Amino acid sequence: MKYLKLLLLFAFGTSTLTTFAQEEGFMADRPGATTGIDVMPKGRFQWETGVGWERSKMDGIATTTWTLNTSLLRWGISDHAELRLQGDWLRTKNDEVNYGGLSNIAIGTKVHLFDGWKAIPGISLLANVLVPGGDDHHYLPANWGGQIGLLFENTLTPWLSLGYEGDLIWSDAQRPTAFFGACLGFQVSERLSLIVEEYNFNDSDGTKCWMELGAAYQLSDRVQIDLGTDISLQYPKRFGNVMLGVAWQITKR
Repeated sequence: MKYLKLLLLFAFGTSTLTTFAQEEGFMADRPGATTGIDVMPKGRFQWETGVGWERSKMDGIATTTWTLNTSLLRWGISDHAELRLQGDWLRTKNDEVNYGGLSNIAIGTKVHLFDGWKAIPGISLLANVLVPGGDDHHYLPANWGGQIGLLFENTLTPWLSLGYEGDLIWSDAQRPTAFFGACLGFQVSERLSLIVEEYNFNDSDGTKCWMELGAAYQLSDRVQIDLGTDISLQYPKRFGNVMLGVAWQITKR
């Protein structure tokens, strides 16, 4: 993990800085914890999926979690809106437990509100319904929940963009979780993009601060592969992960 993070940091430090925009007509909401403002064009369907490995000692016990599949389905239903369905399949193991199941099941939409003008950012609205799993599920909430967020993006130069997002998330907790993230995107070449982002969760247990480094490469006009890793800014030695993914625009242009 140490060498992977150093390699990604070296790539960020030595590459030409550019915007996190893919080839014209293609956009993906991975990698990264924040969500871009772009919506799928009307009639287009896209599948974004991946796998991951995580090792955490945040709770004092060394726990390994495999993301066997994380999927986001996006369908453009108009020129300004898309429908979204997402869900993960995880497996967690340590010296005391060994279980798996569905996680992060959500049904929602993203609506593009404003294209942006000069220093005024582009704006989109993100809304999700969080699906419960009952008391016997390890990852899913016991009750229905929701998420509402505003997404912003400024194109700073032809090769650099800044995206930022603020959300409120309702689940089983007594008060909603607040999320805020900011992402710098760089276009290294016509096909290679890099991101560096900082994001935070604030709930009844306090504020948790994270950084993510990611890279995406467009294999064709409809297929992108990506690599990412998260870093805990408060406890960097207690957490490590690697995520690999692909975004595939199934319908042709």
